[in-house]
Amino acid sequence: MKLFDRIRPAVVNGLRELQANKFRSLLSMSGIILGVASLVAMVTVVQGMVGNFRQFVDAMGGIEKITVTREQLPKEQEHLAELSEGITMRDVERLRKTVPLVDNISPEARVGYERLIIDGRETSTYVTGVTADYLPVAKRWVDPGFGRFISDLDGLNMNDVIVLGSAVVPELFGANVDPVGKVIKIRGRRFTVIGVLNNIEGSGMQIRSANSRSSGGSWRWRNSGALIPVSTAQAKFIGNDRLSGLGLRIADPEQLRDAVDQTERTMLAAHKGLRDFSISTNEQTLEDFRKTEAAFKLSLGGVAGISLFVGGIGIMNVMLASINERIREIGVRKAVGARGSDLFLQFLAEAAVVSVVGGLIGLLVSVGIVSLMNFILMQALPTGAVATLDWVIMGEGLAFSVIIGLVAGVYPALRAAKLDPITAMRAET
Repeated sequence: MKLFDRIRPAVVNGLRELQANKFRSLLSMSGIILGVASLVAMVTVVQGMVGNFRQFVDAMGGIEKITVTREQLPKEQEHLAELSEGITMRDVERLRKTVPLVDNISPEARVGYERLIIDGRETSTYVTGVTADYLPVAKRWVDPGFGRFISDLDGLNMNDVIVLGSAVVPELFGANVDPVGKVIKIRGRRFTVIGVLNNIEGSGMQIRSANSRSSGGSWRWRNSGALIPVSTAQAKFIGNDRLSGLGLRIADPEQLRDAVDQTERTMLAAHKGLRDFSISTNEQTLEDFRKTEAAFKLSLGGVAGISLFVGGIGIMNVMLASINERIREIGVRKAVGARGSDLFLQFLAEAAVVSVVGGLIGLLVSVGIVSLMNFILMQALPTGAVATLDWVIMGEGLAFSVIIGLVAGVYPALRAAKLDPITAMRAET
């Protein structure tokens, strides 16, 4: 007899047992339902978090970016403050010569949080002086059809040109308006808009401290900035040649640590040992998140594992109770020629049916949980939901429930298979 022909009646019988003992079966499946629902829903949420964080890291320039920022001298060097020149374009030239691992260097000169005005309308955002190297370092681009970026010639001539972040445009010009060629004022100085940066809108994390929009404690970050030539920023706003920081991009993330070491040595030599700067990367941020993610998954796995274990015990108890109720039936079947393997397959299949049904119910519950969480997130975060159910995860959740059911059904099935037919037939009903 084919294995399928032996299992099919067992499955049908298992479904009948479920229907005949609905409440008992539901109780036995509760652990499976809870385990599968929590496993699928929470893994889905964690994956959504991972996706958002990767987007966040990418918006910050990726792990290939090294950031050098101006800092106050440490306490032991405060008496040498007069010798500190800060970060300047001279540092850029030194780094280009001495750090071959770096492909691009983007000097930045922070002007400040400024008002942008045009025809009676205004908005406020951060204005920063940059060069043409800003785009590859920051992993940005100018939206197609919306002009160009700052060029080396703009910097050489100290042109009064400006590139706007995509979030600034509707605030300053209204919807569906091409700002390229229009003139805005910053501190009374006229700047011609030459381009618009691509949109980097996201949610869940804050990457700019001012003018952020929040709801329910969650943050929304947007491409709200304005960029002008660094030479224009220094000459017409800052009044000196100092930079607020540097952005460096390397080609190979595996060489990040070597690049950081080379950068630090060059900066220390150029600054005569003064630590009036700091060097940071997104690598540590990413590593911290990975640790958090691992802890999250471990906790969720523990909850789901305990629930599934309890579910397995419940299934085992139900199967043992079913065997006790059907002991005479088992004896009769053995007396008329049923083999122990037939009974083993029957009760094992029944356990599998219970776990499969429980797993399917758990998947439905997980869909409801994720839908509820997405609804909450849509209210809290302007950019909407971040959790999306994955068929692979759902399949894995169902597979776990089947495995638990089969494992839990082995002992009851063996007990049924080993029953002595004479003893079983003598048992009281």
